[in-house]
Amino acid sequence: MKKTLRTLCLAAIAVFAIPQQADAQFLKKLKEAATNVVKEAVSGETDSNAGTQGANFVASASGVSIANPASKSFSIDFVEAVGNSADNSVTVVVKATAIDMNYANTHIGDNNVTAYDADGNEYKSNDSSPAKNLTVGVPVKFEFSKLVNVPVTVSMLPVVYTTYYINSDKSSKAGNLGTFIQLKNVPVKWQ
Repeated sequence: MKKTLRTLCLAAIAVFAIPQQADAQFLKKLKEAATNVVKEAVSGETDSNAGTQGANFVASASGVSIANPASKSFSIDFVEAVGNSADNSVTVVVKATAIDMNYANTHIGDNNVTAYDADGNEYKSNDSSPAKNLTVGVPVKFEFSKLVNVPVTVSMLPVVYTTYYINSDKSSKAGNLGTFIQLKNVPVKWQ
């Protein structure tokens, strides 16, 4: 009897001492990953170790979707994209309205504007645009610096990226598209 009881105890200890499958750890990691994906999809936030910030697009009445990483400071509305057929350039115009406080010497769409057409061709700006002051509740129009060498056959720009600068704490960061203002499905009206 003692021998049988001892054998059963050793068998029970052996069963619990053998490494178990890592299902619990795998499920825990899967839950953490799913939480981060949902967090990014809903709010545009990512884990600081995950890389660039995701874009949170908002559809406008014009059909242009806008991602504004500085949405707590100012709102952006698409006005128009005008193509000049004489020099094959396109100028994008937006309205910005300060939300939290007044800002002097604000730059939106200055020197660093990039767009792509449906065929994947890239267009960049070649000049600067003026700084303007933003006053809470008062919309101000900003013309992005002109996109050059755009053929008149381009009637839609699927994406336009540009930088903004309010102050050293509130600005786009070079090389991080998640910090750029992004416009999707921008219609071009040629003149």
